[in-house]
Amino acid sequence: MKRTNPNKVKEGITRPPQQTTQNNEQKLSRRQFFFVIIQTQIGVGVLSVPYDLHSAAKQDGWISLVLGAVVIQILLIGIWMVAKNFPRDTLFSMNDKMFTKWLGRPISILYVLYFIGVGTLVILLFSRMISMWVLPSTPIWVTAFLMIAVCMYMVDGGLLVIGRLYTMLSFLLGFLLFFMIFGTKEMQIMYLFPVLEEGWGKIFSGINKAIFSFFGFIVSLVIFSKVEGTNKQKLKTIVYAHWFVTFFYLFTVFASFTFFSTSELPLVPEPVLYMLKSFTLPVIARIDLFFISIWVINVATTFATYLYLSSLGLSDLFNKQPKNLWIVVVGVLVFSISTFIGSDISKLEAFNKVVTYSGYIFSVTLPLVMVPLSYWRREKNKGGGTS
Repeated sequence: MKRTNPNKVKEGITRPPQQTTQNNEQKLSRRQFFFVIIQTQIGVGVLSVPYDLHSAAKQDGWISLVLGAVVIQILLIGIWMVAKNFPRDTLFSMNDKMFTKWLGRPISILYVLYFIGVGTLVILLFSRMISMWVLPSTPIWVTAFLMIAVCMYMVDGGLLVIGRLYTMLSFLLGFLLFFMIFGTKEMQIMYLFPVLEEGWGKIFSGINKAIFSFFGFIVSLVIFSKVEGTNKQKLKTIVYAHWFVTFFYLFTVFASFTFFSTSELPLVPEPVLYMLKSFTLPVIARIDLFFISIWVINVATTFATYLYLSSLGLSDLFNKQPKNLWIVVVGVLVFSISTFIGSDISKLEAFNKVVTYSGYIFSVTLPLVMVPLSYWRREKNKGGGTS
């Protein structure tokens, strides 16, 4: 009589098989996917979003943020439609299938350059902020080098490690919200009135600033195939993450708009920090510096995502499975560009404009073009398979 091993039976019951990619890599859970999206979007912009929106639409800037969130929600549905038509592909392999290799490869290269550009801009803005508020005598290249080195080590572990780390670090967002609640102690709702005083023209111009703060959502298209679950489940995760970020930014904007008057906000480029600087705790004399120490982690997660996307794109383009080499290449390139620009404001503003306008091409225009093209390619492949 053949006896079965009860331990094997128990193991077979309690350990269901996990979904993997084509390269036998374990996929992200939907919860990890959720935190990857929000950690990518919430970063440098937390400090400047209120100022940017107010400069465009005054006290009606919060309306621009809500309308911008609605626009991005529509775009996210389009991105989901593209991704579900290519359930096993990353963005870079999708480009080859939709645009053919002759056009898809150049588009993928441009995407990699865009991701490198965004990552470099994140490092520049981070280094400049640290120089202004914490370490005025420290050269920018030092803080840039330290941030890039830490993120290179983080990304070297792969997407699953990134997902787990982002999930673990996301509790710090609660601390950011907690500190911003201090601003509500001196809230003046009257600063939000009169509503629509600037007119819809200014509000629509403010949508431009709002959309830029959400640009990190493109990560959902790149790693969609690396997430477990059905297409509908992934869509729900993307939607939940988007509106979490929206309400986080909305709370930040309300806290700033009700603390500073319309005449004061144009004078404070980082209203959140100036607001926190006016408060103290029994054990924390400078809440603004404590806030920055947590904000630095969010900057690191944002940059690490773009570092991963860039190295993933180069790996796919040049058929190099080990991404370690490309992580180093991207890190060195970002460090070189950030050192070249340094603290030169004119160069930084010019670079910021280039990255911003590129964002509308690679995060808005091209995904919209991909929607009908993905369905056409899918139907063409079906027709070719049945003939």
